[in-house]
Amino acid sequence: MSDFQKKYQIGIIGSAGNDDYNGAQGASDIMMAEAEKIGYLLAENNVIVITGGKSGIMEAGARGAKKARGLTVGVVKGAKRYTSNNFTDIEVISGMEAGGFDEFLLVNMCDVLIVIGGGAGTLEEMAIAYRNKKPIIALTTQAGWAKELAGKFLDNRNIIKIETANNAEEAVKKTLELLKR
Repeated sequence: MSDFQKKYQIGIIGSAGNDDYNGAQGASDIMMAEAEKIGYLLAENNVIVITGGKSGIMEAGARGAKKARGLTVGVVKGAKRYTSNNFTDIEVISGMEAGGFDEFLLVNMCDVLIVIGGGAGTLEEMAIAYRNKKPIIALTTQAGWAKELAGKFLDNRNIIKIETANNAEEAVKKTLELLKR
């Protein structure tokens, strides 16, 4: 009998850092604190944290996971290695410069997505998850697609209802409950 145990893979997605928003407001300090706490709590529960590998929510979630000695994966655009943040252990390179494929890879690697804030890329990831019946948990405390879509279905097919969470602890608790189903 092997001691090897497979681990769940949970995505932390949402607003990128200010550097990705061309000077406009990206992830707020409050959003990043929540993402870091989520990453930490997930890693404490022996879960692999998956992000987009860049700044903002992605970096904060990975940083939290690393503080708890967790494993992090970043799915990044392009063909160059070493473009992810310093808290990413494993870099998955999409090979595509245009958006879309990295979002598809990230979502399909995950068992559940936790969303904080979010712009167009986050909306795309949420739509991919919805169409593929992946559970989505949206934090409702900050502006962005997470707050806009929390508690809703994305269309009249009612494929999956986007779960709501008011804080990091609730998001992780709901994630762990979903994994047990």
